[in-house]
Amino acid sequence: MMFFYNRSGVGATGKFDGSGDYINLKDYPPGQFGDWHQIVSTGGGRLFFHNWQSTRAASGEINAAGDYVNLKDFPPGQFGSWWIVPLDGGRLFFYNGNTGAGASGRLDAAGDYTNLKDFPPGQFGDWTHVVSAGGGRLFFYNVRSNSAASGEIDAAGDYTNLKDFPPGQFGDWWLIVPVGHGRLFFYNGYMNPWAASGEIDAAGDYTNLKDFPPGQFGHWTHIISADSNRLFFYNDGRSDNELLGAGATGEIDAGGDYTNLKDFPPAHFGKWNLIVD
Repeated sequence: MMFFYNRSGVGATGKFDGSGDYINLKDYPPGQFGDWHQIVSTGGGRLFFHNWQSTRAASGEINAAGDYVNLKDFPPGQFGSWWIVPLDGGRLFFYNGNTGAGASGRLDAAGDYTNLKDFPPGQFGDWTHVVSAGGGRLFFYNVRSNSAASGEIDAAGDYTNLKDFPPGQFGDWWLIVPVGHGRLFFYNGYMNPWAASGEIDAAGDYTNLKDFPPGQFGHWTHIISADSNRLFFYNDGRSDNELLGAGATGEIDAGGDYTNLKDFPPAHFGKWNLIVD
């Protein structure tokens, strides 16, 4: 189930079928949703909303028909200024890139939040991307130094560092997206876009799977993991308004190969700030 959001408060829900076609389910008018910087899926159709400036947060749920139900509203100050990464089992990892602090917690079926662990400033390094790699594993990456690391959050919320990768082991990537079973999709949209796929194993080691040549992928501002190995590509028009609303769907297989499923022309999708599966 896909949730589309614009900071005007507009929203929509939809889904992709087995062939990669999109089915729109519901459209929500301006003002139905608040002002959010990040929205993440916590499984079972549940969503967690967060505004890092006001530190407000909320939880809600989307059913199979695409209807949205608000579950909980959390007061300002309950959550800090975090970047939030969803893990399995309703768990969340919170990270502050300015301080290196972190936290872990869990959102239950009723939308209530339980804090598990608080990690002090400096426990985590300087990362521009933090991505779930499945099974509680995290992949940390810095686009400025091309350095990276892997780690793991256990069921109790404790963190274990797994591997540190030296500067230069990874290339220059704008977007890094999980595609199920420890696999990651890397994308750089500059000029003639290029991409790669790889895998983080249970020990935190990284294996490169495929390098895709420049030009195989188009110009995208958002890439969203949909249905495990499925990807949804979207352009919000920020760099080229003529591309606004264009999209595509594709799949990454176990070997890291990519198969394109559908291409959607500009204006097929609306103007969205955030898209969540």
